[in-house]
Amino acid sequence: MEDQTIFYILGAVLVLVALALSALGLRNERFPGARGLQLGVTTAVVVLVGAAAVFAWMSAEEEQEHRAAELAEAAEQEPAGAESPAEAEVDSEAEGETTTGETTAGVDGAALFLDTGCGGCHQLEDAGTDATTGPPLDASLGDEDVEYIETSIVDPNDEIAEGFGPDIMPQTYEQQLSPEELDALVQYLAESTGAQGAKG
Repeated sequence: MEDQTIFYILGAVLVLVALALSALGLRNERFPGARGLQLGVTTAVVVLVGAAAVFAWMSAEEEQEHRAAELAEAAEQEPAGAESPAEAEVDSEAEGETTTGETTAGVDGAALFLDTGCGGCHQLEDAGTDATTGPPLDASLGDEDVEYIETSIVDPNDEIAEGFGPDIMPQTYEQQLSPEELDALVQYLAESTGAQGAKG
């Protein structure tokens, strides 16, 4: 930091010269009297200001080089194969897109099936449920598509399975579930029963 030290010294000298000239000017109204002295004082001040500016610029350059060297050294010390924050974020997003039973929003369709009480009324092999209040889903959804599954959830009386009556299944799931949750549940049922249009 030699340039920076010189800059500080020149700055201090410039301040002292300015103070000295001010003090002399206040005490002696004719200062600087002689034209040669006036020219010499002006030249000295200009030289000091110019030198201070040059060393300020050199000090800034030196600081930038020092910072660049520190960054390069830190990069060399990182473990091999370490991911940058941006790469880690991309990997995290990719994982959310490939998990079975989950949408990109990270909603677990399998857990939702059990949490909403679907398993208490329906048989579904993948979920390990064997209730008989509603139609067995493996058999009733296997030949259907995702649109049929979604309609069966949000409007169960639209098409009633043979052997079952109306108003058995709650008709409030469209209000209870968010669009992401509904999509996750539909996709889980489509994937687990082999229905058409399943993403997995």
